[in-house]
Amino acid sequence: MGTAKRERQKANRQARLEELAREAKKQKTRKRGTRIAIVVIGGLLLLFLLARVVGGDDEETPAVTTTVAPATTAASDTTDAAGATGTTAATDTTAAAETTAAPTTTVEFAYGELECPEADGSSELPDSFESAPAKCIEDGVTYQAIVTTNQGSFTIDLDTEGAPGTVNNFVVLARYGYYDGRTGCHRVIRDFVVQCGRPGEDETAPGYNIPDELPAPGEYQEGVVAMANTGQPNTGGGQWFIVTGPDGVSSLTPDYSILGTVSEGYDTTVQALENLADPTTNGVPPLVPIEIVSVEIVES
Repeated sequence: MGTAKRERQKANRQARLEELAREAKKQKTRKRGTRIAIVVIGGLLLLFLLARVVGGDDEETPAVTTTVAPATTAASDTTDAAGATGTTAATDTTAAAETTAAPTTTVEFAYGELECPEADGSSELPDSFESAPAKCIEDGVTYQAIVTTNQGSFTIDLDTEGAPGTVNNFVVLARYGYYDGRTGCHRVIRDFVVQCGRPGEDETAPGYNIPDELPAPGEYQEGVVAMANTGQPNTGGGQWFIVTGPDGVSSLTPDYSILGTVSEGYDTTVQALENLADPTTNGVPPLVPIEIVSVEIVES
């Protein structure tokens, strides 16, 4: 009797142990499946996020262009480096421009409606200009300007390829006789610039502005002739300046449209004009008056 009871108890314990073993195995299997599911789902989620990040490069998103403003140093309120009015560039010519970004887009030059003068200079100078000039220069033609002053003459090779609108404006004014006997070079700073083209004290002449055709950084060299402005974009008109030395080359920011380059008379006449710089007046006026007798346009 006792033996049979012990056998039953032993059989029950064995059955219970086997049941516990089966349950433990099931739990282990479920845990393993859960971990696998978590890993798979996590991997899929990571792949999804990576696809979103990488795929963003293929979307048609407009590009953003950042323009870097030129760094300038302090300037005098009456001696702007190339301005018709106001302050436009540093008179502390020891600091080089820090601008490195050239314009990223080119806008077609917008001509005005002023009637073209006769090429022989016989057209009468208007009392006032109601508009900037229409396009008057011809494509494929080379233009030079022979500038005669009371200190001698020099020749400018006009840059019709780099700044056709700026050249057109200068040619039209010259053919109307705008510069002849009524303008001069009112500002001279040694190793910097000789600035010309202002009639008397009239800073607003000729009464209109033209769009910029700006160069890339580094294009200002000795002998380069560029248009003056008021310090704001698209405010060129009648004034222009000659870069005469290392201070101009190093400190002028590319904010002035290049009109051309002095090809004759730089070492004689332009240097003679530069020698009239008055350091006590910061260049305005020069030691003696510099008058422009005539500006003759020559085609070839």
